[in-house]
This record gives sequence, C-alpha cells and structure tokens, in this order.
Amino acid sequence: MGYQSKERKSLKSGSRTGERRMLWILWVVLGVLIISVVAFFVWRSQNQHAFILEQGQKDLLVLIREDAQSDYQVKYEGTEPVDLKSLHVMLAGQILHVDVKQVMLVFGDQEIVLEPNGSMPAGTNFNLKPGDIFNVRVIFLGQSLGGNYLYGFRIVYDTGGNEQTYELVMNFDYSVVVR
Repeated sequence: MGYQSKERKSLKSGSRTGERRMLWILWVVLGVLIISVVAFFVWRSQNQHAFILEQGQKDLLVLIREDAQSDYQVKYEGTEPVDLKSLHVMLAGQILHVDVKQVMLVFGDQEIVLEPNGSMPAGTNFNLKPGDIFNVRVIFLGQSLGGNYLYGFRIVYDTGGNEQTYELVMNFDYSVVVR
C-alpha cells in the first residue's frame, strides 16, 4: 500500500509540472506576439509619411559665379493627406562651394517659390495626397572651385494639427561641382 500512494503522488506532481510548463510556454508565446504587434505599429508610424526621391540630376556642374538649375522629383508615400510647410536643401561638405539661390516647388500647374529660409510664402497652401509627385527645382550659385553633395531635403509637413519633420537623405549620390 505504501508503494501505491507514492506512485499516485508522483503522477499528480508530474501532471502539475506539465501544466506549469504549458502555462509558461503560453505566456512566452503571448509575450512574443504582443512585442511583435507593438514593433509593427512603431515601425509603421515611423514610416507612415515617407517621401522618396523618384529622380534627379546626379552630377550637376555649376560654373563659378554662375547659376545652375536642377530638378528633383519627389513622391509622397504617406497614408493620409498632408500640408507641406517648408523644405530645406541640405548640402554636405566642410566648405560650401555653392549657395542655394532659390528653391521652387512645382506641382501640376502650380509653382511656388519658397522663402529664403525654406518656408512656404504666407497664405500659400501646398496640399499632398498619397502618391502625389512634385518637383523641387533648386537654383545653385557657384561660389568657389570645388564640390559639395546634395545631402537631401528636410521636409516639414502638417498632418492636421501635428507638425512633423522628415529628412529625405540621398546618401552622397548627388554631387554639385563648381568649375
């Protein structure tokens, strides 16, 4: 009889261990699922209002003390309409051999010359819907012999009361050379 009671106790403790293990595995799976869902929504919110460069002149030659113009086609790939507030041209290099003389946004028949600080002129609206493509026309002025990279554009936009900044980086693929 003593042997049977020990056998019953070991069966009960074995089934409890199995239940605990299954419960622990269930919690781990649930935790991984929750972390995956949160990571997806964080990733989506970071990439929700992306702008991409469709095309543009890779190597621009600017003569010293002269102007040169280049157009860059940008596509808005967000999920909701936005109002563009400003666009700043970012140049790379320790010494700037070119100056940005003028920036113009071209969208359909609409042409908007930006203020010197990159902001939209007062009373001007530039609305973009998902999939819209617009041109950024930049006029460079050659200051001294050398070259810079067009590092990208810093785009500030409004999503209905929430102003956000997006940096469209071109990874040193677009050069501006002054000769």
